[in-house]
Amino acid sequence: MENWEKRTVLMPAAPLGLCADKMADVMATALAAIEQREGERRGWGKPARLFTVHLADLDSRSIELRVVPARLWGAQVRNPADAIAHTARRLPAVPPAVKHRAYADAPMAGIAAMFEGWGRPADREPTEHEKRSNAQGRRVNHLAPDRIEARLVYAVDINQEEFYVRRRRGHRPQVLSTAQHDQTTVGTGLVPLGLGRIAHALRDGYPVF
Repeated sequence: MENWEKRTVLMPAAPLGLCADKMADVMATALAAIEQREGERRGWGKPARLFTVHLADLDSRSIELRVVPARLWGAQVRNPADAIAHTARRLPAVPPAVKHRAYADAPMAGIAAMFEGWGRPADREPTEHEKRSNAQGRRVNHLAPDRIEARLVYAVDINQEEFYVRRRRGHRPQVLSTAQHDQTTVGTGLVPLGLGRIAHALRDGYPVF
């Protein structure tokens, strides 16, 4: 991890105020800044990235990212969600209860994946073809005439809180977390489940990559 590419992103002057827990709110704020700096400013059409997130303390003015080399998680040959799931499948399951731990006392604050993808409008039900394809594990959103292009940042911190930043092309980002005031459920798919296992393993010093 020490030899991976390192990038620094400045924290915004004001926190998002999304989460009641200050530590989780710092992470949500950090991820929104990461999407803006490493995603929106660098433009579209970028490859998927997986990185660990490091915060020296809750008042830190910067975030350090350590980019996991693509060869270590199969990003060159697999869809990002499949690559994350493949990496995580050999790792121990996350226990039902995880002891709360400060970011500063752990090897990292969390792990995040940034990638681009296609979705369908939220107000449209999936077609029968889409339902069958999804059930068979085939991805067909990119074929829909009303498809929506979006950049996604999924993250799980060392306490198993989930975070999600989604930006439709040409729109402002949406930030969600399981730690926010209304206890939003972020996701139960391959990406959050896989990142949860990876985050827990790295927190405990388990060799992942």
